[in-house]
Order: sequence, then C-alpha cells, then structure tokens
Amino acid sequence: MDELLRELRDIIRRKSLRIGDFTLSSGKKSSYYLDCRTTTLDSRGALLIARLIINRIVKDGIQADAIGGLTLGADPIATAVAVVSGLEAKPIPAFIVRKEAKGHGTQRSIEGYEGKPGSSVVVVDDVCTTGDSILNAAARAEEAGYHVSATFCVVDREEGGTELIQKRYPFYALFTAWELLKDAQP
Repeated sequence: MDELLRELRDIIRRKSLRIGDFTLSSGKKSSYYLDCRTTTLDSRGALLIARLIINRIVKDGIQADAIGGLTLGADPIATAVAVVSGLEAKPIPAFIVRKEAKGHGTQRSIEGYEGKPGSSVVVVDDVCTTGDSILNAAARAEEAGYHVSATFCVVDREEGGTELIQKRYPFYALFTAWELLKDAQP
C-alpha cells in the first residue's frame, strides 16, 4: 500500500470508523459505522483524498472537466480536489448537485460549474453502500448535458452499490470496508 493510502487509512480508522452495533439509515444492522465527513473535513484527510483522486485521474487518463456529487457527502471531496488541482496548475472545478432544484432564481440542481454540454465530469461520494447517491448525482449531471467519465468514493461498504454503478460508469474506491476493518482495533 502506498504511503498516501496508508496515511489516509489511518486517519479514517482513527476519525471515522466505529466498531459496535449500529442501525444504518437504510434500517440495516451493521457491526461498524463510517462517518467519513470527519475525515473529508479534516485538513490532512481532505488533502490525501484529493491527491489520491487526482493521481488516479491522471494515471488512468480520465477526462475531468469538473468534479462533484450529491450534497453533502461529496462537497468536501469535490472542493478539496478543486483546490489541490488548482495549486498543481491543472484545475478541476467543483460542482454541487442539490437534492432538489432551487425553487427560485435559476432553479438549477447543479451549482458551481457551468460547462458546455458534453463536458466530462467525475462524480464522487464519501461512502458507497447502495450506490444511490452516486447514481442520482450522475443522472442529474447527464440531465444537465454532461458526460460522466468516472465515479469515485472514499469507502465502498461492499453492499451491492459498486456493481450497480459499474453497470453504467467506471468506478473507483480508495478503500473497501474490508481493507479498513482488517486488523482494525475496536
């Protein structure tokens, strides 16, 4: 495991992973809980996530005119990528997909990026369980005329979402739940 991944894994384990008995938002029971916002909003965690995503975009030649996803999980990730890519002189602007279009003003469901139709975008989320957040954000991006070139999450809970997303888009997870849970201390 490379140094950036190792450091990020340690931050997620320390700040975001809880072992115990939990009820998830889906109503399912789980022996662990991930609150990745405590990592994506951490200065070092955000930097590592951004660098890892940018590295993968470059390594795999992914076209990325912008990056974003469904608010709230995607917001700090997209912002971190935008800032780090700007510092590295290869800017990738961020966008936010609202859960509902504004009822006033421009009535847009996507904020922060006004690319041309056909622009290639990357959709991100913090945790992938069912895949609904990524698929919803990707559908909204496509409705706006964008092409979804790839999707990313920080942690894949390995509960079926990946398979649904991969039917439509290239999908990358920085970690699987198994990678975080093996050797983890309760």
